[in-house]
Amino acid sequence: MKNLKLLREEAGRSQMRVALDLGMPQSTYQQYEAGIHEAGYDVLCQMADYFHVSVDFLLGHTEIRTPVEDADLKVALRIRQLGNPNLTEKALGLLEEIEGMIK
Repeated sequence: MKNLKLLREEAGRSQMRVALDLGMPQSTYQQYEAGIHEAGYDVLCQMADYFHVSVDFLLGHTEIRTPVEDADLKVALRIRQLGNPNLTEKALGLLEEIEGMIK
């Protein structure tokens, strides 16, 4: 739960407020935040939804906060299925060009 405290503080909420919103005792939430206890799958999903982040971000496995949508996965899988690392690099280059046009 590497990022749990960060998310709570960014939201400007107390441990008590978050615990109440999530329907758990404050002491339980505090233990998750302190890394004393690990949350189960259902609680992880509940907290990720509460903070609008991915479970992977919550656990500190990625810096990408937003959950991956099905359409995003389809694009990534199709590029990977091409089986050519050069095409993957070209696709990333194209995405960077698109980002440049948006900014």
